Amino acid sequence: MSATAATADATLLCLSGVTKTYRMGEATVPALREVSLAIQPGEFTALMGSSGSGKSTILNICGLVDRPDCGTVELDGKDTGTLDEQALTLVRRENIGFIFQGFNLVPVMTTFENVEYPLFLSGVPAGERRQRVSEMLTKVGLADLERRRPDELSGGQRQRVAIARALVKMPKLIIADEPTANLDSATSNQIVGVMHELGRMIGTTFLIATHDPRLTVLCDRVITMNDGVLQ
Repeated sequence: MSATAATADATLLCLSGVTKTYRMGEATVPALREVSLAIQPGEFTALMGSSGSGKSTILNICGLVDRPDCGTVELDGKDTGTLDEQALTLVRRENIGFIFQGFNLVPVMTTFENVEYPLFLSGVPAGERRQRVSEMLTKVGLADLERRRPDELSGGQRQRVAIARALVKMPKLIIADEPTANLDSATSNQIVGVMHELGRMIGTTFLIATHDPRLTVLCDRVITMNDGVLQ
């Protein structure tokens, strides 16, 4: 089934005619041009394109961090354009996890606390938080490092913490921005394997901006962007 032919009830994330522009001085710069995209539940999708192609913009819109100028963004059948900022924040917090190129861990928090934080924000009881965090750290191979802070971890270990933090709340969607860009080849292979295995285990949908062929070879679909248009 093609992205445009996907039915609404079979689609987790649906963009229809999404356009986004930015102002740079007196100039108006188009970032996305009437983009339509449908992503199915559990799909592992790669987004590729050169710098300035619109990848970051589409990730921000799919992650409900930014709003389009026009067009619609539906998550799990709900039109997010009808939501105010408070409601949008709640939808994002409950349904979407993020994995960043720069890890974005809280430096004063331990490994355990970084992974626990999304559950704390969602009001999960302390006992359940401890259990879920411990299980997730075991899955990413960091059970013995839960008391360490980010500056005591390697790059690969920090990215595993970021993956655990994103997945611990069992989100419907993970937005990942170049998750292996700052890692060496061997570590990248390990991170790719962890993401793919845990995604399949939990049933989470992944949308990943990447230039890494080790990631794209595991993806169900590879989408290329050029000048704000899907190819």
